[in-house]
Amino acid sequence: MTNVSKEKLMQRFRETSFALIDIGLYLDTHPRDEKAMDYYNKYQQINKEIRRDYEAAYGPITFRGVDTGDGWTWVRDPWPWEGGCK
Repeated sequence: MTNVSKEKLMQRFRETSFALIDIGLYLDTHPRDEKAMDYYNKYQQINKEIRRDYEAAYGPITFRGVDTGDGWTWVRDPWPWEGGCK
């Protein structure tokens, strides 16, 4: 697990998510660009790792990250857009 703050992890998650959206749009029109595909794959892996670290420390970012073994925990804490992560 990481020693990075909740806010810093969320910021990194947002940045990598934006990069994935941006490069995904580019790949829609340039599907054979191998460097772009490498960039996408790199940031997809980074985004997964950040999500894993954040969710392990602070809970799910989306409802898809809920571990239902402990009930429906999604509604227990404020969501990130409700000030759960500033």
